[in-house]
Amino acid sequence: MYQKIIANTPKFLMFDLQPLSENKHFIFGADYILIRPKQNGCILHLSSTQIPLVVGQLVLLAPFYPFKVSIDNNKVSVGDVLHFRLNALGQTFIDSIQFSNIKNMLDHAKQGLLFESEWLEPLFEIMDNIENTFDFKQLLNILMLLDQLTKTSPSQILETHQLAFSTTKRTENRVDNVLQYIATNLAEPLTVTIVAQQLHMAESTFSRFFHTHLGVTFRQYLIEQRVKQAARYLVSTDWSIAHIGAEVGFSSLSNFNEKFKTLLQVTPRAYRANHVALRENIGNSQSIQGQLQKQFHQWQA
Repeated sequence: MYQKIIANTPKFLMFDLQPLSENKHFIFGADYILIRPKQNGCILHLSSTQIPLVVGQLVLLAPFYPFKVSIDNNKVSVGDVLHFRLNALGQTFIDSIQFSNIKNMLDHAKQGLLFESEWLEPLFEIMDNIENTFDFKQLLNILMLLDQLTKTSPSQILETHQLAFSTTKRTENRVDNVLQYIATNLAEPLTVTIVAQQLHMAESTFSRFFHTHLGVTFRQYLIEQRVKQAARYLVSTDWSIAHIGAEVGFSSLSNFNEKFKTLLQVTPRAYRANHVALRENIGNSQSIQGQLQKQFHQWQA
């Protein structure tokens, strides 16, 4: 049975550093995982493979990759596990040329990558400086760590079992399908029941599935997507505020105003007035998207 990774950092957006300890059940989370053993005596269990880990290695796993760790001699912790997400960086940054090497490496991590080289020592030094704080230097440490890792070829691909690949791919496809369905049906009265039917899941199963892979509840995600789309309409159209609220699926103008202000700290009317200048760049939707990304991160922080 899979269980959700619970980040130690309460407001985990970009990364969370945790001790490498034993877990009884397979973990199936929505984060990239970087495992660093500091002592010998632990075994990494994948869907069809068991890998003894030793000091001097790093293991990179992609999201939706089930794994668990067993430890000999009842040791509490034998290393570090770094959970990190890309969505906090923004899609524009992830798609940039400067990030392409890292993105390519992370794509290959769907097979599970084990690194073992004397060239890893600078990476370990970076990991030793990473702390669960919100200082900007911690973000730089994560990016430096990933950049340095791209310069080292993996010594082993961990998972060659085709069933594991297909299972991971099916999970990714299901997540993509449900997000696409929500995005194209925001104006409809979406409920857990309706969306769960798209994946042929029971409501309770779908709710767990959604929260595990997105890190938020279905309701929270839906409200955020509706507010984001409403913000785009407020900048890019002359539609009335009532019309925009209805267009993105809010049942009433008062409900729209309440949810919008809760997330972005201003009313829809004030948001439109404050962002008139964005219309000058209306041909570049990234300017709107970037502003939204910044505001949502400020709200979550």
